[in-house]
Amino acid sequence: MSRSSPSLFFLRLEHVGVLAAYAVIALASSFPLITQFGDRIAGVDGDVWSYLWAMGWARVSVLNLGANPFHTDYVYYPLGGATQLLWGAALPSFASFPLQLAFGLAPTFNLVYLAASVVTGYGMYLLGKQEIGSWKLEVGNWKLEVGGWKLEVGNSKFGATNVKLAAFVAGVAFTFSALRLGYGLAFTNLFHTEFIPFYVLFLFKATRARGWKNALLAGFWFACNVYVDFQIAAFLALLTAVWFVFVAVRAIARDPKRLRRVGDLIRAEAKNPSGLLPRWLVMLTTAGILVLPMLGMVLNDFAIEGGNYIRVYPLKYSAERSYDAFAYFLPNARSALYQNLPAPKIENINASITTPDESEMSPDRQSFLGITLLALAIVGVIRFRRALWFWLSVTLVFALLSLGPVLHFAGTNTGIPMPFALINPIPILNNIRIPMRYGLIVFFGASMLAGAGAYVLLQWRRWLIAPILALLLVETAVLPYPTLEFHVPRVYAQIAQSPNDATVLEIPSFNWRYAAKNETYQVVHQKRILRAYTNRIAPDIAEYFNLRQTPIVVRSLRILEGAEKGVLTQEEIAQDHAVLEDTLAFFNLRYAVMHRDQLSAERITQIDAYLRDVLRAQVFYKDDTVTAYQFADSPAPKQTLALDLANNATLMYLGRGWQIEPLADADGTPGRYLESGASEIYLPQSALTRVELYLHSTRTNSEIRTQGNDKDVSTISTQQGWQTYPLALSLPNRLNLLRLVSNSGSDDLFALGALEIK
Repeated sequence: MSRSSPSLFFLRLEHVGVLAAYAVIALASSFPLITQFGDRIAGVDGDVWSYLWAMGWARVSVLNLGANPFHTDYVYYPLGGATQLLWGAALPSFASFPLQLAFGLAPTFNLVYLAASVVTGYGMYLLGKQEIGSWKLEVGNWKLEVGGWKLEVGNSKFGATNVKLAAFVAGVAFTFSALRLGYGLAFTNLFHTEFIPFYVLFLFKATRARGWKNALLAGFWFACNVYVDFQIAAFLALLTAVWFVFVAVRAIARDPKRLRRVGDLIRAEAKNPSGLLPRWLVMLTTAGILVLPMLGMVLNDFAIEGGNYIRVYPLKYSAERSYDAFAYFLPNARSALYQNLPAPKIENINASITTPDESEMSPDRQSFLGITLLALAIVGVIRFRRALWFWLSVTLVFALLSLGPVLHFAGTNTGIPMPFALINPIPILNNIRIPMRYGLIVFFGASMLAGAGAYVLLQWRRWLIAPILALLLVETAVLPYPTLEFHVPRVYAQIAQSPNDATVLEIPSFNWRYAAKNETYQVVHQKRILRAYTNRIAPDIAEYFNLRQTPIVVRSLRILEGAEKGVLTQEEIAQDHAVLEDTLAFFNLRYAVMHRDQLSAERITQIDAYLRDVLRAQVFYKDDTVTAYQFADSPAPKQTLALDLANNATLMYLGRGWQIEPLADADGTPGRYLESGASEIYLPQSALTRVELYLHSTRTNSEIRTQGNDKDVSTISTQQGWQTYPLALSLPNRLNLLRLVSNSGSDDLFALGALEIK
């Protein structure tokens, strides 16, 4: 046995112990989740369901369906759309495949949830060890006097051990902070912080030590964050910019003469293979190469959904979702400790746990740093000053950004502009429409400052580690931690047995929380669904399922569910009767599942009558919470089809790229205007190949390219006014996609009045 074996053993024991300690705290902070592991998940009703679905969809799409896990028509059928995986928690979802196969979806979600905390804490511990150890904290005979209270710190023989304990404190402070635990209730993309400390750790290593290994690892860990959440990646890019400025300023401050010969220094560094600039380039290149697949998926979405896919929200929207100047210093609504104490409460900042204002319970608003963390951070900053300049800068920069475009003070909008307004126009950063989310890095930086303060106190009295940890955890505890029952009605296993390609209509589906919950059952039945709830809903998709007056699928169910005010008239019911067979065939509707526990008794009665009497559905399953219906089989495909585009009943055939309202009125004939780009029409299967378009153009010799099922068909050269244009188009699929590609944003303006398959 080599002499280094005992040291290696204790080193391994240290890391195992740290991981175990964080695991115990993770289980305690999420209690009673450990007792409900099989049939409940951590969270509150809302977004968390869509992340549960995304985890299951990742496995089902890849292993069972062979579908694109990032963009699919298994949701928002028939248009299809981006899944939750594209914008949040892709990497944890794909990594969970073995666990899902072994334990099922809910236990896997909980295991990954707990692992996120354990690994976050461990990463913070490693980062804290490096940082606190590198500050060369020679405490000496240091005194701090505040009023009549005196703290005198002498030399300690336990310096190395205290560094580890202080690093552990930093890990606890961030991992179990109020904001992160709040995100664990709904936005699990922002809860998956496990790769943040690893990136920062190797960013520091790469810029402090020569060699490319650390630079490669820094690029790798940055890419991991991209595959978790784009917002986290944007935060880290901004943090990296602050670090770059900090390194440059520090180098100049040490030798002001360098500023005069900065050009010579840059050229010298560039020529040195192990110099600082090449290392930065290696980091950027590594990260860039690794994120290319995700970037390709994003660009594909932009190509499908158009330039307005990621909307830049007005500053007013962001101002309403910004922190008040007091937000970090007032206890949160979910705090188990402070909810029953006479803690100060200010409207629009914090509230009691029983607040009627649901917004105060939002995960974003759990922003209280805690008295203990603040006190530790202050001690650390006072004692170590220059050593903590970077961490103090990061904390303050992100705190300022989290205050939004204008300063809110004690619940009042002061109108004073803030830095957020300057960075909001920057691409990628303008995707972070909620300034409060910058608060995540505020807790990250403040936790490192708290680790420094903990080191000071531990040098004075080592036994303080226990009360420090206890106070940190008690102040941020949310106990009992909210959990949700995940019970899959048996009918979905029955639907899954059907070998036919089919679409399931979930009712209700126009309440976003219920839509998010009900889509999770797709992991079991593995059929297509119509309206879903995912992170990014493109405008055309939102319009298709929200704003149109299409009978049955949109208008009627929105009214019956109560999502749209009004009464379903006899005239509208007659319209539904008239297009019943076409609608069922178009959407391939075979099943409807009504979740009675999500509807009032009056709504249940109305929807049940509508499904039976109007849609001719028959009940084939019923239990305590759901009633499942089956629709009649669709008739054979029609050989002819005539669509009057001015009739709302035909809107289900129109996909992306149309001006729905107001109607086109070209030369006295109604229709729908084509928008610039590709305007989509979904056509049912037909043995006939002649399609006629009744089209209006404002000019002669304008061009419209036509594509059928993603293949070029022909180019139409238009005549001014209304004309009929024939196409030879193959329609072999159950649904076929015809695209009319135009440039109607110029002087050309096109309208489609009718379409006919002959």
